[in-house]
Amino acid sequence: MFNDWHCLQSLVEEIDALPIAGVAFHIVAINDGSTIPETLDREPLEQGKGCVTAVETWNLICNLGNQKAISMGLANLEKKDWDFDAVIVMDSDGEDSPQSIPELIRLHDENPQDIWVCSRINRTENVSFKVGYFFYRLLFGLLAGKVINFGNFSLVPKKRLLSLVTRPELWQHYPAAIIRSRIPYHTIPSNRGHRYCGQSSQNLGNLLVHGLNGLSIFGGIIYARIFFSLLAVGITTLIGIGIVVFIRYGTDFATPGWATNLVGAMLIILGMVFLFMLMMSLQFLNMNMNVQVIPKLHFKDYIVEGSVFFRRDATCLH
Repeated sequence: MFNDWHCLQSLVEEIDALPIAGVAFHIVAINDGSTIPETLDREPLEQGKGCVTAVETWNLICNLGNQKAISMGLANLEKKDWDFDAVIVMDSDGEDSPQSIPELIRLHDENPQDIWVCSRINRTENVSFKVGYFFYRLLFGLLAGKVINFGNFSLVPKKRLLSLVTRPELWQHYPAAIIRSRIPYHTIPSNRGHRYCGQSSQNLGNLLVHGLNGLSIFGGIIYARIFFSLLAVGITTLIGIGIVVFIRYGTDFATPGWATNLVGAMLIILGMVFLFMLMMSLQFLNMNMNVQVIPKLHFKDYIVEGSVFFRRDATCLH
């Protein structure tokens, strides 16, 4: 969360009111470098006997963005000696509907080994966003060969946390990291909630960077697909040059200047294909030389303990 303290208040109260017997929630808000002071009203929680037993914040030393904030929060949680069954990851603004939490927990009880992720079955964004998201998913499928139809809202069993936070992909893109981790995961439909209040800090530029980060995680697969596609174009061009030369010197079908112009155009295409392949290969090698951030190893550089807003005895569960 970033400056969304009023949204967090509403989210906490909504979770506390969930009709789930025998389940205790310890809510941790990852404060992504908020510039507004922390505010949370304990009174609504103290008056009832809901399922929230604690609410606290962990503060990032600077604003990292929601994907990196999630990775730091999960890494910090993994190193703690807390007794819990699973962690539910969700945004604080209300668009990840708490009403889907009981279903996540029910499915986790039936299959506690796997990750459960929520896919939104209804979207309320404008038409331009929906069109852009459709083409992004199409491009993602063509380049990476994967289907990505879920966001941050998910349930991760405790026993899967270590495997997840040791993956460098988690620093860039949480959903793509789940896919790359090869941990079994299942998708369930979830209605998109409405933002509790205020305006989202997301914009078109941030969404574009987020999408490109997701694609970059599958850089090796994308590189191989484009490389072999260009190689096929190059081979086809060479075959085409051979056919033109054969027609020019082996038959009487060629007209004056035709073969020269066509071979010249094909040689330009062949040169461009070779140049693209060379540039892609160099870029791929350079990308692999970059230092990767592994959340489990680097989270201490970014996250510090925050405040405990609320705590009560778990025996008060309804």
